Amino acid sequence: MPGFDSVSSDNARGARLATEHLLGLGHRRIVHLANRPSDGYLERREGFSRTVRDHGVEPWIVEVDYSREAATRAASELFDLAAPPTAVLAHNDQMALGVLDALHLRGLSAPQDVSVVGYDNTTPSRGPRVLLTTVDLHALDLGRRAAEVALWRSTHPDDEPVVEVSIPSLVVRASTGPPPRH
Repeated sequence: MPGFDSVSSDNARGARLATEHLLGLGHRRIVHLANRPSDGYLERREGFSRTVRDHGVEPWIVEVDYSREAATRAASELFDLAAPPTAVLAHNDQMALGVLDALHLRGLSAPQDVSVVGYDNTTPSRGPRVLLTTVDLHALDLGRRAAEVALWRSTHPDDEPVVEVSIPSLVVRASTGPPPRH
């Protein structure tokens, strides 16, 4: 049988939802803190880039390692710029928490100084410092459906591959707001 079964989330759409949210709040200096090539990397990057371009904004992408610490270091450097970002879309919630750490270390906060959006809607996104706006890829539903497809495949080895792409949603919480007025 050619092809493979696949159950995934539409990463480009998720990045587009998050980016449109930030643009709708009035942000124009938005940086996408991207994880170096990983699951969803290219799709999220493309969704972000296409969306900002559609709104007349040049894409601003910074690639970092997949860790909270790397995101903290990268965000700290961004916040030192003469024209720092007013919003950050992180590749995942852990990296978004790193951005919040960098803000905290500088005596800044989200969303008053910088809006922050994560991706994945993991438990830490509902942490104590600030409730993180994030893209929910509905991981439990994806895992459940992947298991169903795997079980089905065991009794239907010669059927056509199952290819399903789920639609993520944006969960707006307290980490986003209009850009600061200086």
